[in-house]
Amino acid sequence: MFFKLVFKNVTKSMRDYTIYFLTLLFGVCLFYMFNSIDAQTSLLKLSEDRRDLSQTLIRTMDYISVFISVVLGFLVVYANGFLMKRRKHELGVYMVLGMPKSKIPILITLETFLIGMVSLAAGLVLGVFASQGMSVVTARLFEADMTSFRFIFSQSAFRKTLLYFGIIFLVVILFNVLSVSRVKLISLLNAGRKNQKFHIRRLWVSVLVFLLSVACLAAAYRMVIKSGLSSSTPWFTASIVLGCAGTLLFFLSLSGLLLRAVQSNRKLYFRNLNMFVLRQFHSKINTTFVSVSVICLMLFFTISALSVGIGVSGSLSADLKETTPFDASLEYFYHAYDADKQIRSLAQQLKNDGIDLDRYAERCGQVTCYVLTNGKENNIGIGSLMCKDDAGQLPEEQMDAMPLTVISLSDCNRLLSLQGKPPVSLGKSQYAVFCNYQKLMPLYNRFLRRGGSFSYGGKTPVPARDTILEEALLDMSTKSNSGTLIVPDSFLRLPGVEIESEILNIQYRQDVSDAEFLQVLDHVYTKEARARHAVSRPYDYYNTKVGLYRRASGNAAIGSYLTLYVGLVFLIAAAAVLALQQLSEASDNTERYGLLRRLGAEDTMVNHALFLQIALYFLLPLLLAVVHSAVGIHVATSELNLSGLDVRQSSFITAIIILVVYGAYFLATYFGSKNMIRQKEIYRR
Repeated sequence: MFFKLVFKNVTKSMRDYTIYFLTLLFGVCLFYMFNSIDAQTSLLKLSEDRRDLSQTLIRTMDYISVFISVVLGFLVVYANGFLMKRRKHELGVYMVLGMPKSKIPILITLETFLIGMVSLAAGLVLGVFASQGMSVVTARLFEADMTSFRFIFSQSAFRKTLLYFGIIFLVVILFNVLSVSRVKLISLLNAGRKNQKFHIRRLWVSVLVFLLSVACLAAAYRMVIKSGLSSSTPWFTASIVLGCAGTLLFFLSLSGLLLRAVQSNRKLYFRNLNMFVLRQFHSKINTTFVSVSVICLMLFFTISALSVGIGVSGSLSADLKETTPFDASLEYFYHAYDADKQIRSLAQQLKNDGIDLDRYAERCGQVTCYVLTNGKENNIGIGSLMCKDDAGQLPEEQMDAMPLTVISLSDCNRLLSLQGKPPVSLGKSQYAVFCNYQKLMPLYNRFLRRGGSFSYGGKTPVPARDTILEEALLDMSTKSNSGTLIVPDSFLRLPGVEIESEILNIQYRQDVSDAEFLQVLDHVYTKEARARHAVSRPYDYYNTKVGLYRRASGNAAIGSYLTLYVGLVFLIAAAAVLALQQLSEASDNTERYGLLRRLGAEDTMVNHALFLQIALYFLLPLLLAVVHSAVGIHVATSELNLSGLDVRQSSFITAIIILVVYGAYFLATYFGSKNMIRQKEIYRR
């Protein structure tokens, strides 16, 4: 009889609280899917660099999964709390009918265990099949051979899922046992009759709190735009604190302000059941503004992460077309204090070491980079080419840490000729600027348009053009040229001008592959040969166009996985908490909705009031999250220098994902609440 009661209670909960079980099911499914990547990649024929990327992804996913398990654990405990609240009266009835209090915790434990097993089993089955689709996605992202593909079951992901969700449900069971064992019988029987107190704050208090929230958010936006994503600056930390505080104060003041605003329009206030809806919303938001604020911040993270993560792959590809103008680039940092390592001609040194560069390179060109010193062994920073009123755009220490690179006009034109671009012309006292770092470009342009000049070594050159040239000195993964000064060759003979590095850019012959050129470099400059000083590499590091594209696609794959994983979990958690709160609200207010019908309200009016109340509760956190995300995406794209990011396309895809998931929870909440109210009214009759 006891086990029959357990089974009956679980089946009843399945019908009444579908959202809870679906959320658990999706959580288990996602957890298994994204932790089965090791099994997926082990079957794919990956190149060595792709294998390294896949291992990085697997390690990262392990760390992220711990965080995700905490989020899902919070969700399960939170949702279970609502279920327990709804069942307190039922448990009190069991005790009145003679069930010993010692058996109540056993009943709850068995029910929780059975619910967990059903959700876990269903989620694992769904996750195993869904992970097969992930295998195809993984193969495409890593450009792998699918000839060895077969149905995959990841024992590692299975064990992790059992472990993490076992811990979560153990915590839930302890929570349930403690919450029931400490409650008195009279509290259980009267649990459903306790109403929340309804307080309306004075209008001036709501307005004051609202204005304070707007001020906090505006200050947070300004600080994060100014400081960027640098966590080392106090402005960034302050922006996070103010952003969280502003969000909390916004929802604290929102209900009172909204109620007063609509009350001022009596025609709108007394239309249909608007008065009832606003008072219900006011009562609920007053007690849940903390959780709603957390949900808003979770939605903000979800929107920002998905929008940037989805579009970052296309952004990197678009940027790489501009940042990889050469097939290969070798850079050598000049060793000023070691005469034996002062290599000036990289191409000649390669030939001396037995590499026939003419066999691999159709054209090549070397660029010598210099820095300007101020006589104190300190390099002059990029701030020397900034207007004084732009000094606040970047911290002074940051501008000092970014030395101004200088190249000669002849090297500049050699660089442009290698790309098939027209040369630059300069007068004896003129200069030009190379820069492709998005954040600094407008500052340089403003300085050049004002005819900005600078003094060095008794010379005061003026700009030859009023805009910068968006050029890269060598192949790079991002637009990171923070400023390169092009000067006449004679300028470099001034005292204090010192060599910083040598760059050799290469364009391959048509019949030469990237792998072929790198193979000959590795063959000549082996670790063993360099260890016994038989050879000395004429470069400190190198980049190739093919290699940068491969790394970019691999990093995009990792970023896409992580943002999709975390974003979907956060989105499901936020929507599920809102849904459970509204289901609980609907169950608590059954009497109120029944009273509306007895007072003559039609079913359509009552359903419309319920729809409007749930819509307000779902829509307002989402709207504020969208505002937060607009600022966050702007800062992220600027800081990460993702100039090629198509925000419109990635935001459109993110909007579809949110519409499907968030909208599905909203509709499920509305129809579930409507059915719950209708069933309880029929039962009372």
